Amino acid sequence: MFGWFRTLLVPVLVTLCCTSAFGHTIITRLSDGQTVSLTQLAAAAAASQVVLVGESHDEPYHHDLQLTLLRLLDGARRPIAIGLEMMQSDCQKTLDDWVEGTLGEPEMQQAFERNWTGWQMYRDIFLFAREKRIPMVALNVPLAIVRTVSRDGFAALTPEERKGLPPGTSCDLTNPQIAFLRKSFGAVAHHMQNGKRFDFFCEAQTVRNSGMALNIIRYRDQEPGRTVVVLTGTWHAVKYAIPEQLQRLGSLPAPTVILPETPYLNSGNTGASEADYLVEL
Repeated sequence: MFGWFRTLLVPVLVTLCCTSAFGHTIITRLSDGQTVSLTQLAAAAAASQVVLVGESHDEPYHHDLQLTLLRLLDGARRPIAIGLEMMQSDCQKTLDDWVEGTLGEPEMQQAFERNWTGWQMYRDIFLFAREKRIPMVALNVPLAIVRTVSRDGFAALTPEERKGLPPGTSCDLTNPQIAFLRKSFGAVAHHMQNGKRFDFFCEAQTVRNSGMALNIIRYRDQEPGRTVVVLTGTWHAVKYAIPEQLQRLGSLPAPTVILPETPYLNSGNTGASEADYLVEL
């Protein structure tokens, strides 16, 4: 008889818990400069087909923000999936087994560490996904391909290596992110062998953005009722990166981009062309 009460109470408790944890956080809606609440941020995310939540990989507060947003969306009964830069697309079955509860934590950690570093930073997110049976989606292109492009450029990939990329993956140094990266890392670019190695770095970023965008679209085609919450580094989440690739492919509305404040992305130099929301933790 109290089912209706529980249905109302659970989202309220989740909201109270999450908002108290980020009580001093400032969230700015960049379209109009207005400060919004965590609840308003979650509502905007819930209305989107794809949400990108940027991170500095080694910053615990950024992962806390991601988990808080996931909890709010789940508490509001919004069907979601979690897209991961940290896992290569050929590891999808590992994530499926984890969410289904047929893979233990030691095995999941080992698989994660073959793809990425810092399991403890992501552990609570993985545990939450398994507890709630929230699908997790491996988005990244194979690491060996990224390393080859970073070292020798996209042209160095063999036909066999290109088969490991999602069909349609491209490398385009004229896309807006390249100018953004050059502006952000200008001094670094100048000292990397007259910019050649920096071009390869940009090519690797573009290949990853293109590949991850295609994998997002592929998943959305299979599960159109779910909001895909993408956890990725800020340089992939910024509108010039994965969102730009999604828009080029033209099959989804513009995603919502949420970025935490960093030395490169802050209230002084970040606007609506980079993100929809900026979170000062």
